[in-house]
Amino acid sequence: MPKRHSAGMEIRHLRYFVAAVEQGSLQSAAQRLNVAQPALSRRIRDLEATLGCELFQRSSRGIVPTRAGYAFYTDAHAMLDMLNRSAQRTRRLGLQQDREVRFGIAHGTPRKYAFLGAAMGQFATDNPEVGIAFTRGSSYALVGELDEGALDMALLYERRADTGRLGERLIHQEHYVLAVHPANPLARSGPVELSELVGRALVWLARTDLPDNLNPLLLQLRRHGLEPTIGHLADSPEEQLDVAVASAGICLTPASTMLAVSDGQLDYRPLPWLGTKLDLALAWSGDTLSPAGVRLLGEVHTAIDRHQAAIASGKADWASLDGHSLIDLPD
Repeated sequence: MPKRHSAGMEIRHLRYFVAAVEQGSLQSAAQRLNVAQPALSRRIRDLEATLGCELFQRSSRGIVPTRAGYAFYTDAHAMLDMLNRSAQRTRRLGLQQDREVRFGIAHGTPRKYAFLGAAMGQFATDNPEVGIAFTRGSSYALVGELDEGALDMALLYERRADTGRLGERLIHQEHYVLAVHPANPLARSGPVELSELVGRALVWLARTDLPDNLNPLLLQLRRHGLEPTIGHLADSPEEQLDVAVASAGICLTPASTMLAVSDGQLDYRPLPWLGTKLDLALAWSGDTLSPAGVRLLGEVHTAIDRHQAAIASGKADWASLDGHSLIDLPD
């Protein structure tokens, strides 16, 4: 075993080691990195001395990582990957400076919430030299891009950030409603009774991002003893609503759908017994926001304040239905 000494570990030690593991040969690793093989071999020996253990079994046929070597490879690869992402993010921020803010939008949210457009419009008026680059995607994908530094902030729907590295504000929680075509037998006023849905074909939203055992809506229905009858499986919320309109059908949808569908196309009934709620949240990368990003974040916070005030005062008439509250504000 190499004798331990106090030589420090450097990034190039990690790069040389990872290349050697992946190439299975010191010569091939040296060629890949465009360095002399003796220099690469010496740095790996230095690394082994620093760690106090052998990382490779060496033979005439090449090199094979030891058990310690395999374990260290996993960590070294992750560290290099993190450093590369950090360098890319830093370069991107340096190039962008104050010229662009990257904003992620969960599918369907812009058509529902006017406060977002109001914030963007005010920011554009006050900052004509700064562009906003929009990315549309699922909340799960947007959280990943925020974590990686590819986005500055995002409006998330259902999924929360769940990480200490990001700032987050819960905007509201909304309940599900039954959206029903006016020609459907269930098109009447008042709350939906559970028994009314038994055997009724639903236009159901396929959740490719979640298995059935993690789908909160499906789990809640099953807790109430209802196995939904699926008449059509939609690939997107937009398709779900289109099919419900075209087929004179019904679907379970978030309350904010009422803001995205033209009047008269669908009627809505509350589901007071269904406990599932959807979170609408704003998340942002607090440690890497440019000055322009900080200004846009401030505009969005101000717009959210107005949105919440309208709901709290009762001015947002879509926030309740037949005497039942559809929107819960955070404490």
